[in-house]
Amino acid sequence: MVAKKVFALLFGALLLASIIPPSQAQSLAIVILVSDNEADSVLAEELAEVLNATVVVTTWGVHDPNVTAEIMENAPDKVIIIGGSDAVPKDYETDLGELGVSYVRWYGENRYETNLEVLKKAIEEYPELFEGVKIVIAHGRDLGAIKQAKGIEGKKFVLYVDNNLTNTTEIIGTLLKTKSVIIIKSPLMDNETAEEIRERVRERIRDGNVTEEDVNVTAEMAWEAIKLAINRTETAKEMLDDLPVPAAKRLIEIAEKKIQIANESYNEGNYGKAYGQAIAAKAHAEAVIKLASKEWQKVIHASPKVQLEKEVHRLEVKIKVLEKAGIDVTQIKEKIDAAKAAIQNDDYDTARELIEDAKNMLREAFMQGKGKIKEKHLPVNPPRGKGRGRP
Repeated sequence: MVAKKVFALLFGALLLASIIPPSQAQSLAIVILVSDNEADSVLAEELAEVLNATVVVTTWGVHDPNVTAEIMENAPDKVIIIGGSDAVPKDYETDLGELGVSYVRWYGENRYETNLEVLKKAIEEYPELFEGVKIVIAHGRDLGAIKQAKGIEGKKFVLYVDNNLTNTTEIIGTLLKTKSVIIIKSPLMDNETAEEIRERVRERIRDGNVTEEDVNVTAEMAWEAIKLAINRTETAKEMLDDLPVPAAKRLIEIAEKKIQIANESYNEGNYGKAYGQAIAAKAHAEAVIKLASKEWQKVIHASPKVQLEKEVHRLEVKIKVLEKAGIDVTQIKEKIDAAKAAIQNDDYDTARELIEDAKNMLREAFMQGKGKIKEKHLPVNPPRGKGRGRP
């Protein structure tokens, strides 16, 4: 089982914790790139709090060159990507590689496996990170539970479960030798699951402190879920545009219907139903984003002109970061202008050569100008681990 494999790896990492010297994470400029998926983003924030890293957030499933620019503004030595390529597109890896920035991606097949993978990798690389940590257990798809887990004070790590306990709680106690566990009971966690979690945890930390907190769906919680569903659905519609994906269009219709029901239920004061319908609508919208993203990749690869124009746009966004820092980009811009002219003349081979030259020049300028970029964009005394992020 996956859980047993993860347990074995993490237990081994824990044994090494006493002999591995403290990591040099605090001396590195680390950026954590994550999607606005509520589960992954909380993992990112908790990790950043300990590593004194900056969190940069991208819209789920969407590659935005402006997000890459934000990463550049932090002049990182390393980027940790949390989440799979459906959540954080591989285009970001391409961007980082072209800039010469070291990166790793910690992820699993779903949010539960990503949760475990982040936990495993964090212990392997930063064993001292989990000294005295408390564990907060929450349902991985319950927005209210995740928000409440995030608000708990102190050094903590959130462990996500679902009603099938796909990631189980075998790692509790033995894994972290924690003495503090908080179980968040919420509408999406059934009583049987809550009871099983409670028994497993108390078996493993009998001398510890196991507490429970209830989450009740409020009007505010339901409204936040509705707004999130609407935003995600609008993003899905924008990405879908006129793409010929019948299945995706049907999912949009379902999402919009569920949002309608959620609004009606909210107005009737049935916040529990509104909350559930909004979460379902969001899931349908994310499925559309995934389908549309794959379809757009086909469109781009089928058209050399579109592909090259996309490359030029990504370079121009990066160039602006260097310009703001006072770095001379005159020669890079000349290459870009020449590439644009070649594209207009359908001379794609020449355009590719010019774009490749511009990428190499930009990478060199970025690596040499990191100091200037930091001086320009970062505060003198940044708050520990909070990051700049995106609103």
